[in-house]
Amino acid sequence: MPTAGLTKTTVDLLRHGEVNGADCFRGRTDDPLSALGWRQMSQQCRGLHWRAVVSSPLQRCSAFALAWGRDHHTDIALEPAWMEMDFGDWDGLGTEQIMRENPGALDAFYKQPLDYSPPNAETYANFAARIRCAWDALIVKHAGQSVLVVTHAGVIRVLYSQLLNIPAQHSFQIDVPHACLSRFSCFDDEHGRFVQLNFHKPV
Repeated sequence: MPTAGLTKTTVDLLRHGEVNGADCFRGRTDDPLSALGWRQMSQQCRGLHWRAVVSSPLQRCSAFALAWGRDHHTDIALEPAWMEMDFGDWDGLGTEQIMRENPGALDAFYKQPLDYSPPNAETYANFAARIRCAWDALIVKHAGQSVLVVTHAGVIRVLYSQLLNIPAQHSFQIDVPHACLSRFSCFDDEHGRFVQLNFHKPV
């Protein structure tokens, strides 16, 4: 693709590493990184540099981001818009408990996330709109720069859905392991915007 005359913004989306605690729907549940999680994120970021770093304020993201910023003399912006979906009554629960207490509910959410929401949760539509606004604001604010966003699996899947035109229910099939790094390049000119996926890199 010709790039002359285009403004290129590179965005690296880093999922947090492993956390302490049981496997569960960890939306607003604010568990810290495990020792392995710290190593995973450090290994993934080794040798990389960014002009700006933005992070979800949840500690499984922000603790590493703030430490990286301190070590690399880079200011870190903590942005609530990059937080994981609020799963409401499912937050902190494992899949087996949800399936036992609400048969069919989990399957309904995965098959039709725009039509079914967990009880008292943020709707998927509102979640996706929040992430889209955060993305658009990021591209405007950091145009022409390389940016790291430290965030969550659900956020990254939403961006795959939006930027690559993948149906929301199919985005759940994208594997986003702990400390996975996904890079998008965004090209802007007077005619509009083009987004390209460069790589999707597990640790």
